[in-house]
Amino acid sequence: MKRCSYRWKRFPGRVKYAWLVICLGIAIGVPNSTYAEEVAILKSAEIRAYSEAIDAFKSALPSSFKVTLEYDLQGDMAKGRSFARRIRASDAQVVLAVGLKAALAAKLEILDVPVIVSLVLDPRKYGLPSSNMVVLSLNIPFEKHLKPLQTLVPQVSRIGVLFDPQKTGGLHDRLQQEAKARGLTIVSEEVHEEQEVSKALKALGKNIDALWLLPDSTVLTENTLDFLISTTLEANIPMVAFSAGLVQSGAVVGAYMNYADIGRQAARLSQRLLSETPPAILGTIVPPDRVHQSINRKSATFLGLPINSTVLRQFDEQY
Repeated sequence: MKRCSYRWKRFPGRVKYAWLVICLGIAIGVPNSTYAEEVAILKSAEIRAYSEAIDAFKSALPSSFKVTLEYDLQGDMAKGRSFARRIRASDAQVVLAVGLKAALAAKLEILDVPVIVSLVLDPRKYGLPSSNMVVLSLNIPFEKHLKPLQTLVPQVSRIGVLFDPQKTGGLHDRLQQEAKARGLTIVSEEVHEEQEVSKALKALGKNIDALWLLPDSTVLTENTLDFLISTTLEANIPMVAFSAGLVQSGAVVGAYMNYADIGRQAARLSQRLLSETPPAILGTIVPPDRVHQSINRKSATFLGLPINSTVLRQFDEQY
C-alpha cells in the first residue's frame, strides 16, 4: 500500500488531474439504462391477445423503465416456476404476468416483488391476487354491458344466460347479484357440454328480452356460435356479446376491452407501483380504464331496433 501511495505522489500534477477527469468522465458517462427501473415479463403462451397486450405495455413504458427479462412458459407450469425463480433472483422491480399460468407461477415463486396480473378470467377462483399482486380485471362493470343494450332496448327486464358452472359459475353469480340490484331478472340455464346448448337455449324460450353471452368455452364453440346467432335473430332476441369479433359475427351489441388498452393500463400501474410507498393497489383487482362499445347495424335492423345518428354516436365501433 505504501508503494502505491509513493508512486501516486510521484505522478506530475497534470497527470493526476487528467486521471481524475477520466475517472469522473467514466462515472458520469454510464448509460442511463444502468439506473432504469427494471421490468420482467412472464407470458403463459404464444397467444395473439397476450402479445398485443405486451407490445402495448412495452410501448407505453416511460424511458426510465427497461424490460430486462422476458419469458414464455409455452403452457408449461414447471417451466414457468423456473422462470419465475430467475426473475425473483434478478434486479427486476416490477413483473408483468400475462395469462393464468404465468400468474400462478408468479404467485408461487415471486413473493417480494410487485406483480401485475393481466388477462386472467375470474382471478379470485385461483386465489388471485396475493398480497404483492395487483390484477387487471377482465370483468367489465355490469352497467357498461347494460348501457349499449338499453340504448336499443330501453325496457329490457329479463336477460337470458347460458353457462357452465365449472367455468363461469362465479361470473354468473355476480351477474345475478348486479342485475338484481338494478331491478333486472337473470333467467339462466346450465350447460355442461356443447351438445346441451341447443336444448338450454330452447328452455329459455321467448321469455327473455335479450341473451347475455359469458366468456364460456362450453357454451361458445365453433359449432355453437352460428346456431346461437341465427336462433336468437329468428326469435327476435338481441344478443349481447363481450368481444368485437362476436359483434362482427352477428351479436347486436357488445362491450369489451382492447388488449392494447390492457397493456397500456399495465404500464401506468407499473409507474404507480414504484412511485407509491407502500403501493395502495397491491392485493386488489383494478377495473379496466376503458371499455369499448359496438353495434352490428345489420342485426339491429333485422330485429327492427331503432338506429339513427343519435344512437350510433353512442358506439365506438359499428359493423
